[in-house]
Amino acid sequence: MATDHAAALPTDAVDWAHLAGDDAASHPLYPLFYPRSVAVVGASPKGGYGLGVITALTSFGFAGTIYPVNPHYDTIAGLHAYPEIGAIPEPVDAVAIAVPSRAVPGVVRQAIAAGAKGGVAFGSGFAEAGEEGQSLEAELRALCGERFPLIGPNCLGVMSYCGGAALWAITIGTRRGVGAVGLVTQSGNMALTLMVSSRGLGLAHVVSAGNQAVVDAVDVMSFYLTEPGVRVIAAVIEGLTDVAKFRRVAARAAERDIPIVALKLGRSEKASRAAVAHTGSLTGADRLYDALFRQYGVLRVDDLEELMETAKLLAADRRPTGPGLGVFASSGGECGLIADLAAASEVALPDLRPETRAELRDILPSFANPLNPLDITASGWGDRGIYGDVATLLAATPGVDIVACIGDTTRNSGPLSATGWDKMIAGLSDARARTDKPIAVINTLTDVSYEMTDALAAHGLIHLSGARNAVRAVGHAGWYARWRGEQRALRGRATVDAERRARALALLPAAGSGGVAESASKELLRLYGIPVPDGGLAASADAALALANEVGYPVVLKIEADSVYHKTEIGGITLGITSDEQLRAEHAALLARVAVRAPGARIRGVRVERMASGLVELIVGGRNDPVFGPIVVVGLGGVQAEVLQDISTRLAPVDADEARAMLDELRGAALLGPFRSRPAVDLAAVAAVVSHVSQMLIELPELCEVDLNPVLVHAEGDGCVALDALAVV
Repeated sequence: MATDHAAALPTDAVDWAHLAGDDAASHPLYPLFYPRSVAVVGASPKGGYGLGVITALTSFGFAGTIYPVNPHYDTIAGLHAYPEIGAIPEPVDAVAIAVPSRAVPGVVRQAIAAGAKGGVAFGSGFAEAGEEGQSLEAELRALCGERFPLIGPNCLGVMSYCGGAALWAITIGTRRGVGAVGLVTQSGNMALTLMVSSRGLGLAHVVSAGNQAVVDAVDVMSFYLTEPGVRVIAAVIEGLTDVAKFRRVAARAAERDIPIVALKLGRSEKASRAAVAHTGSLTGADRLYDALFRQYGVLRVDDLEELMETAKLLAADRRPTGPGLGVFASSGGECGLIADLAAASEVALPDLRPETRAELRDILPSFANPLNPLDITASGWGDRGIYGDVATLLAATPGVDIVACIGDTTRNSGPLSATGWDKMIAGLSDARARTDKPIAVINTLTDVSYEMTDALAAHGLIHLSGARNAVRAVGHAGWYARWRGEQRALRGRATVDAERRARALALLPAAGSGGVAESASKELLRLYGIPVPDGGLAASADAALALANEVGYPVVLKIEADSVYHKTEIGGITLGITSDEQLRAEHAALLARVAVRAPGARIRGVRVERMASGLVELIVGGRNDPVFGPIVVVGLGGVQAEVLQDISTRLAPVDADEARAMLDELRGAALLGPFRSRPAVDLAAVAAVVSHVSQMLIELPELCEVDLNPVLVHAEGDGCVALDALAVV
């Protein structure tokens, strides 16, 4: 339904998450989830969203008072109707607005004047409908201000299973039990799909946020964090309008051990903008979302099924504390399938201890081969004792964090008692009583018997549907547990050294000047503690000779000219000069080449630097993104940065520990350790450079980009050096 039109938070938008207290009742959104009274404006006996809300509330067993509002009717759906909100005999908690878009601002004015605490606007015709709609949405946002939290417009509404309230515009089916997942989506249809699924997703609340004109998805997440019954937040988002707010809310979620499972749509979008420096082409918006989520422990999934199974697993009373899976089935094929999927999902399959294998041989037929995954053979099917004993032994295996058995019961399988599943579920329940680890059943298909879902829930067992979805969920749970133990991203805090900032600004040209000359860029690096080669800028051949003798041969010559940022493309670099005679000749040749290949370029001089050698070339850089703020990149250097795209990205601040984690993520990370006869490189020195670049971008928002490529890394303990540098203002 809705599309995220804003590239950044509107200047008049309210941070409702910031206004929230620590308990649910003090949160501005509380009245929308726990209303005692609801006014339904635009309700009509002829149908439409208004009647849909009344039907949803009554079928949901809403215990509060419903006030239909429509001047053309005395009664609607058996309820007394009122001509306007002001005629209702009490201030209502929530207003459901089901009128055409042009009438919505007027209804909001009436609601505020009548003391209503919040509302939901269902209809379309706002920012998604062109300039007129965008103007209408801006008016709505300004009207609400900090006084009136409004969900929508262009949404399906709010469903509160915990609060027994349904401010929902269309038919929703029967009421479900209360679960522990708080769901928020921009798309109403995707919310509805998850709500009506038969796969056992236990929901506490659901919000279809729509256009997010006043209240956005992150504000809703902030409310979920105040709810003691919410163990997991599931989110389907098209984009974030305020990344800084999301970071605050995600950090709070991590502190409270409430994982966020996010389906972020738009992986295929182009990079956020073209840029002069290499790092600008490496940090497209989707890559930044990956970095943001990884830093804050947000689990990014690929589709609704993966979101559902991951949320179900993490919402269970028992949550895996690592990625170790102990799994068994009555089929060798299913064991092979799970083993393959585990390898692709970073799920560990710990080996069984010799004593465990011996005990399993006593339980299973002689031809069974006790391994993990474990094929118990068809003889174990329907045997309560075997299922209970096998699950218990796997749960006791070191490194196993969750036990699962594999087997399907579909809607065409018949009753559980006819297939033996009743006995196997009883056996798994026996094992659950003997261990504190979670126990699950994995259906390889997503065609699941309703009876199976209900029976497993009744015994406290986790039901995961779809082999890939299930294993991915276990992998996500394991990653989250490991991330929780490290909590790297939450340690960093942005600080600014005012004196250093002032000195740095003196090195930069005026805003909009583009690339900063290499000499000034390297002075900037020195200011932030980043090593660069000895050398300087020479205005003549004689000056170049003097510099070469000062730093010592061999040296490198590099042209420095306005608007020339990638010197190799115009022949602007000469390496390996070892004598005065060679330097004079190469200096003249360098100037001649540049004159031909870059005619009109204003040459500032020739930079002379001591030539360096090392083990590995890396790229380090970043930019101040208009939406995400300062971001930092590290990857394999030289042309590999563009060709292989082997990079890691973070949002600043990045400390040395987080920088080391970035290096570990590179596909070429093995090249940084001992390799054949070559020693390990100085990772600590590189991590320090990454951290310093992070600080530079925080202190200097005037910098659009900074690019250190290559950074030459020496052996462990010998440091590194930025051979080339480009800053852009």
